[in-house]
Amino acid sequence: MKNTKRICRLVLCAVILGILTPGLAACGRGDDDTIEISIAWWGSQHRHDITSEVIAMFMDQYPHIRVVYEFADGTGYFSALDTRAAANDVWDLFQLGSNYPVYIDHIVPLNDLISRGVIDISNTTQDFIDITTTHNGDIVGISNGVNAWGLAYDPAMFDAAGLPRPAPGWTWADFEHAAITIANTLGHWGMGVFTNDAITLTQFMAQKGVDFWHIDPRRLGFDDPSVMVPYFRMRQNMVAANAMPDPGEAMGITDIEGDPLVFGNSAMAYLASNQFIALANAALALDPNRQLSMTVLPTHPGGQVASDIVSSQMFSLSTSSRHPEEAAKFLNFWVNNVPANEVLQGERGIPIMEHVRAVLRPQATPVIAETYAFIDMIGDLGGGTATVLNNPRQQEVEDFLNDSVVDRLVLGMITPEEAAQEVFEFALQVVGFN
Repeated sequence: MKNTKRICRLVLCAVILGILTPGLAACGRGDDDTIEISIAWWGSQHRHDITSEVIAMFMDQYPHIRVVYEFADGTGYFSALDTRAAANDVWDLFQLGSNYPVYIDHIVPLNDLISRGVIDISNTTQDFIDITTTHNGDIVGISNGVNAWGLAYDPAMFDAAGLPRPAPGWTWADFEHAAITIANTLGHWGMGVFTNDAITLTQFMAQKGVDFWHIDPRRLGFDDPSVMVPYFRMRQNMVAANAMPDPGEAMGITDIEGDPLVFGNSAMAYLASNQFIALANAALALDPNRQLSMTVLPTHPGGQVASDIVSSQMFSLSTSSRHPEEAAKFLNFWVNNVPANEVLQGERGIPIMEHVRAVLRPQATPVIAETYAFIDMIGDLGGGTATVLNNPRQQEVEDFLNDSVVDRLVLGMITPEEAAQEVFEFALQVVGFN
């Protein structure tokens, strides 16, 4: 952890799988009238700090509820979650993303708690509830905020390379040309890394009107692997031209604050809009005059925008919880309490509650205002909210693509055609087990 003194104060409370586990009053007070609930999340140090501050605010308002909490980076968090899930001992509230189907057996639907008013959703729209609702109507969590995937970029670097700045309507060919031109003229990477090639690829395909996943979990949404070949060819070309880091170089980029764009070593970064806040603030800390912007992903000539507004993450209620009502009270506080959200400032995504947005947007810093403007851009271009749709075994396919196929592809060990065929055959095999 970055704050050594803070760790020294907290390490006595708990250690799980080698992950430091801070907790507010977690060592116990012997008060029989106090109800204890637990919560866990992953994220940056900034996220940890503001989340723990909101937890303290909640306990001030509800002194009979003690909240213990854990956090880690993504890898450590899911290692701890998997261990707890195997033991049927998941935290009362736990943070999930699009991989929620993996943990569906450990999630309590919130429908009843919402219908009874324990969680108040009167200040949001059905669209924002739908993005954390399964196709059978189970509300599997309350969104921590909405976002959309896009590209952060440094306008000054595009100007210095004599390139037009990225804007809606630019194509993947424009993107590849810009990245290689920046590498050749400025000596920097044009693009940092695709943190999840599987997500980028599915968006690349969606712009052609092709879905990777099918609503039937035993099928894929396509039957011709050649639709993936142009994406893999672009990835291979960009690494070969030194316009993107190779796998060895990419291993050194471990969090959003460490992205090469922060240090001026690349011109673009692929991220979700809520991540832009941490990235841009990290860049400003190094250079107060630095200005970064966000725009939509490139598309194919005449293609679709394919930048739906989605839930960044959600907090879900665990089947292991012995105090679901108290956990739901925290969830209600999290999404509806305005002072709490003034601390959070949309770090996990733009809040889904209208009354919260009405307060936060006018006081937004230029960095946060950029994320609001980006979401507005998606809406103006016809992107809408997206219903949760993921395959229960999606993570296996993503891991195979990200950790095996792409590395061998960009190192020239397999061709784009072979990469596409491998992904297709592996995905077919995996969904066949559903």
